[in-house]
Amino acid sequence: MLKVVASALAAAAVAISAAGAVAQPAPQSTATPFAIGTFQPLGNPDAPFASPLPNIGRTRAVNRACAAMRDLIVPSFEAALRADKRFVETRRSLPNYADIANDPIHRDDGFQQMLLSKLDRDASALLQESLVLNKALGDPRIAANVDDPQVIAERRALQLLYEAQQTRANLLNEFVMREHVATAKQGIDDGGAFRSKASTNYSGGVSPPPAPNPSLTAPPGMPLRSINPLADRNSLQDWGTVLSAYVRTNENQAAKTFFTIARTCK
Repeated sequence: MLKVVASALAAAAVAISAAGAVAQPAPQSTATPFAIGTFQPLGNPDAPFASPLPNIGRTRAVNRACAAMRDLIVPSFEAALRADKRFVETRRSLPNYADIANDPIHRDDGFQQMLLSKLDRDASALLQESLVLNKALGDPRIAANVDDPQVIAERRALQLLYEAQQTRANLLNEFVMREHVATAKQGIDDGGAFRSKASTNYSGGVSPPPAPNPSLTAPPGMPLRSINPLADRNSLQDWGTVLSAYVRTNENQAAKTFFTIARTCK
């Protein structure tokens, strides 16, 4: 029921009002904001997501804003929460990848590729979930030319949520692509599996240029990898924390808007 959604959003809004909407990267001893539908504190991003939004698929909406809440907003937030849950696993994998990538024993064998493939699947899953939000934004019921003030507010909040989810997914995907390229070039330069006999003969004994150093070529928002194992581990761990906090902050901001609208849907 939309009443149930309003109640859930009310609880989220009360928590947000009491603690503020800025997420902290580390667990706090006091109350912290809650993401809509999860009722998990932002300071504890690894907590289980055991309280999804209620199913209101059979509720009869009485206006456009409530119909959009039922058919577009709720499914979109569920997709965002699925992406958040997947990213909890990604955050655990990132520092482990740094360890293997800097391990002289395993960085050139299947271990690095195995972890990189795991990150690749995570990035694909995040991108897939963000498409749910993108599709909702393209629905004519919540189009930019709709003049209903509540629908306009819903669209703005959903756009904010989508941009956060898409940014995180794109950054992770970019990181994975860069690492794939770097490992492929290492294989060629080091005479690994990517180097063929034909390419060796064709080079005429001239050494190929060195592979680009990820610590020097990382674009804005991307962690810089170096040859220092501890620094790389901390860098990737902090990067995951920052991305998680960024998304959760935008989720809480969107929750305030959705709560205000949902409590009018009776």
